[in-house]
Amino acid sequence: MATWRVGPATATAIVLAALTGSCGDRPAGIRSTGDEPQSLPAAASEIFREAAAESGLGFVHFNGMSGEKYSHEALGGGVALLDYDNDGDLDVYLVQGAMQGRGKTIEDALFPPRHPLPLTDRLYRNDLELRADGGRVLQFTDVTDRAGFAAHGYGMGVAAGDVDNDGWIDLYVTNFGSNQLWRNRGDGTFGDITAASGTDDRRWSVAAALFDYDRDGWLDLYVGNYVAFTTDTNKLCRFETGLITYCGPLSYPPEPDRLFRNRGDGTFEDATALIRGAPAAGTLGVVTGDFNDDGWLDFYVANDALPNHLWLNEGDGSFREEALLAGVAVNMQGDSEGSMGVTAGDFDNDGDEDLFMTHIDRETNTVYVNDGTAYFVDSSVGTGLGTPSHNFTGFGRQFIEFLQLEFQKLKSRIAVLTGTDNGFNLVLGVFPVIVDAGQFGQQLVMATVAVE
Repeated sequence: MATWRVGPATATAIVLAALTGSCGDRPAGIRSTGDEPQSLPAAASEIFREAAAESGLGFVHFNGMSGEKYSHEALGGGVALLDYDNDGDLDVYLVQGAMQGRGKTIEDALFPPRHPLPLTDRLYRNDLELRADGGRVLQFTDVTDRAGFAAHGYGMGVAAGDVDNDGWIDLYVTNFGSNQLWRNRGDGTFGDITAASGTDDRRWSVAAALFDYDRDGWLDLYVGNYVAFTTDTNKLCRFETGLITYCGPLSYPPEPDRLFRNRGDGTFEDATALIRGAPAAGTLGVVTGDFNDDGWLDFYVANDALPNHLWLNEGDGSFREEALLAGVAVNMQGDSEGSMGVTAGDFDNDGDEDLFMTHIDRETNTVYVNDGTAYFVDSSVGTGLGTPSHNFTGFGRQFIEFLQLEFQKLKSRIAVLTGTDNGFNLVLGVFPVIVDAGQFGQQLVMATVAVE
């Protein structure tokens, strides 16, 4: 496995970059540890480039920390990529925080917000410019006000999908407190239909997924709740040294999740009874997919410090929880982990959906390889994704497909990026690359980018 180490000045440029087709020895600022295999593909001189400021994405998240060590301050906000205006390119919705705590005002914040008050989630329209020479200029415009958003809660996550089948993408926003369902009117504006649709949850919701579990043509809603924490019930937690710190997830009781069935008339019914049989476990992530290839969408829930859940769709309107038997409740040592983000994808190109998730530091990111029948093997070590992530806390994750990159005339490769931020180290990127070598078969090449 090749290991590349990146200094702070180059870390963001390496991991957040626009795809290029150019090739070189390795990205600028990277030095080799000397253990690259001979078959390692030549790295592009610039794989990703950080372009938020120049493209108009001037968003800065505000977590409202005031020194009280409120648990929700330790979680970042979510983001959704969606084509809200149906113009063919992806727009960006970013979830914002807020000041929390009885009697607390902005003046109590240790780090004042950089956006004007009142704080709210932000919607950025993609005004991509296509030049005559084939070039592209990426530019975003903040359209929050004209879109009618008044999302002033403490945002956690967001799910995008067309809940009313009118051809326009809607948004469900999870909050530390009441959630919101925003209906896209199709004219550039959104309306809050939370109360009318019956989809609110006033607890600490983090994850959400829109998917059609009963195959009736309407997107249903899963809401993942975390723990029973409020600022009034905040506990004082300390390290062994006596230093005050944020309390862990087991300091508070976990909250149960919710499942809502879309009736198709603008309202949802509570279908949570369909997922009884597993204890509440403090959800931080959820992903949907047909894991056993039976034609019905299942979903997998990533829990913090407690066993994860795999809900298999029975096809009759019910689910059964199979995580332990399927091998995805705990890691290969039999330990629950602090699961944060989770994504599903066929990274090994065998026709079924595998799982990848991020965890807290001193655990590892985990890869579960699916055998096609919803039985999984923890392959974190074998794929090379476990050990490099041991010292890092991961949240964001996504499978990304790389195209138009060449290595000895090989035309395609697939990679996984994992983003981590533990407050001190900016980014950890891990690239498992599957190279189609034609008559020589496929090669799995691992390359790791770690921040010093």
